[in-house]
Order: sequence, then structure tokens, then C-alpha cells
Amino acid sequence: MHQLRQTARADLRRVVKGGATTRILDLHSIARKYGQTDEHGEEPFFHNSRLNRCFIIKHTVRAHERSYVMSNQPVVTKILIPLAEEDLALGGHAVFVEEIGFANKIRSHFEIADDPHLTDLDLLRLRELASIPSFDPFLLSERFRNHPRPVAECYFDITEDESRRMIDSVAGQILGVVALAFGDEKKSAKDDARAMNFARQLLSSEDNGKLEFLRLSLDMSPSEFKSGIFGWKGILYYRWCMTETLNAVKDFLRQISDLTIVNANQTEMVELEHMRRTIIAETRARWSNLTMIMQEYETVFARFCAGEDARGFQDFLLKAPNLFYDIGSDLSVVSHIPGYWRYWDDQNTKGYFQAREAMPLFASFVASVTRERITESGQDAPRTHRSTSVIPRPEVFVPPAA
Repeated sequence: MHQLRQTARADLRRVVKGGATTRILDLHSIARKYGQTDEHGEEPFFHNSRLNRCFIIKHTVRAHERSYVMSNQPVVTKILIPLAEEDLALGGHAVFVEEIGFANKIRSHFEIADDPHLTDLDLLRLRELASIPSFDPFLLSERFRNHPRPVAECYFDITEDESRRMIDSVAGQILGVVALAFGDEKKSAKDDARAMNFARQLLSSEDNGKLEFLRLSLDMSPSEFKSGIFGWKGILYYRWCMTETLNAVKDFLRQISDLTIVNANQTEMVELEHMRRTIIAETRARWSNLTMIMQEYETVFARFCAGEDARGFQDFLLKAPNLFYDIGSDLSVVSHIPGYWRYWDDQNTKGYFQAREAMPLFASFVASVTRERITESGQDAPRTHRSTSVIPRPEVFVPPAA
């Protein structure tokens, strides 16, 4: 019998997020909110009703889990199925997509008896989710909206908690278009309140026509405007996530740069220095890519607010969804590695790492942050040999302000 692990001691209420976030796809909350709607029933994530009410988590592999996880990646995809939908405190069953016997375990517990083929489709969907780096709603939408098995739009809302936290940030950014959005020729003393209301409307999933003046200012058709607003929401979401992540990334890079590693032999010293520099350089490259996209947004947005280039802003909004996979991938990496580092650093009370501890840890970071690429020679760059017994510290990169 292929058994799922029971995590009865884990209170699943702690993973409730209200929808999709970078780390957690909370299908339980989405089902509670939209379960009675036609779209939820017609275009679900999974055919099996229990799977369509579970939690799917990007999970950092613990040392005791390595024996049954068939992946050397530091992050895997964990499925939590509640024991009782009405009482999450009872815990649930757990299974990794990457673990030994995964498919047989899912089939034995969640096969649809009348049509086993539907279970095969659910297994494919779970593997698809495992292959993407983030569960944020905009990356999910980019992946599944036009998929051969499309997913209903109700799965792609910003969660209520994140929307509330974003309001002030978004309101401050969009003061320049408040007058346009409300059909005024000039800004007024009401702009702050209007900006807050406009931010709420922009982040809302409802289309009640209150942004009609903005649509006319952009000279967009209703369908173009719907796509453009979705693109704008995504850029604002990622921009806010970058602001939330910035300090953690700075701290991580400082700490890994300052980390003392002892008892390394010559081979280990060379390898660890190379890996440390790779981690810093690759993290910097991903952050720079994010910053470049946001700088383009700031430029076209500023021109639009000055009444100079409505077409440029319109074009950027319409192309934004095509950027979401790359943005979501980069942001997922740079937002995850600080937490992954804290998990291991909190367990280290010595103030330094033994080489035997640092080797697998650094290798995990390298696997997380490195994008595949081939040099002209088809090989990695040559490594510099050092002779010191303590690994030297490279210059730390501090990301620019988002």
C-alpha cells in the first residue's frame, strides 16, 4: 500500500493565504470563495475535488527528507491535503511531487474511479506546477490562462492580505494618473483620497466601469484595457514584492560574503570560493534584470503622467504579461534564498561553517540561483587557486533600491 505521510500535528491554518502567493497556492481558500461559481467548476486546477482544495507549497528540503526526495534541488513542491476541510487544525496528508512513488501514492488515494484518465491529467498538472519557480498569481496566469487545459480566472486574484498591504505603496505611485482616471483636467486636494480609492479599484478583481476615463485617456478598446490593467497590476505587484524583498537580499549577500569557513583542504577552498562568487554574481544578475524592467516601466509611466506618451505606456502594459514568467522566476529566486539561508544559519550557533557543512549548502544555493548558459569554449570559467585555509571573502553586492 502506497501510504501518504500524515502530518496530524501540523495545524494547516498557518498556511492559509487566501489564494496564490509566491510560495503557497492555497486552493482551499479559493474553493471556499469561488466553489459555487460556474467558472470554478468548469475550469478547475484539478479534476479530483480533494486535490482542488489542497495546499501546494514551494518547500525547502530538510536534511531528514533527502532520503526519499528524488531531487538535488534545495526547493521542491509539497502537497498538503487537509484531513477535514472544515477543520484545518486536524492537519493533513503530505506528499512531495519529487518523492519516490509519488504517482502511485496519488493514484491510490485520489484516483477518479469512473475515469482514471482524469487522474493522469491531475498528475501532469502537479508536475507542471513543480516545474515553475513561483505560484504568484501573475506567473500562474501567464502559464495557464491560454493552456490546452485552461484554469479559471478566479485562481489569479491577488490575495486580500497582499492587496491590503499593497494599497499605500500603489496609491503613492499612481498619483500622477488620478486626474486622468477621474476625468479631471487638474490635480486637486482630493488627490490623496482619490489615489487610495483608485488603488483599491485597480487591485480589485471587479470591473465596475470606474476606470472608464483612464481607458479613454489611453485610447484603448475595452478588451485592450482589460489586458492592460492586468499587465499594470502585475508590474505593480512585482514592484511591491521587490521593495518587500530588498533588505532581506542585502542582508543575505552581506552575510554569505562575511561567512567564515574553516578546515577546508586545497580542493575545497577553490570550490567554495568559486561557488560563493557564483552565488553573489548570479543573484546580482537576477536583481539587475528585475531592476531593468522596472526602470523601463518608470520611464514610460513618467512620460504618460506628463501627458507626453500615452502610446508608450499602453504598449508597455500590453506586453507586460509576456514578461511575467521571467520576472516571477527571478523574483522567486531572490526572495527565496534569504529565507533558505536563515533556516540554515539559525541552526548554526558556532559563528562559522565547517567546509563539510558549507559544501552542500553552497551547492544548493548555486543550483537555486544559476541560469543555464554556455561559454564560447563550452566550459565554465577557469577557477582561481588560493592557498589560505580560511575561504577569502569577495566583495558583496548590494542591490540598488527598487
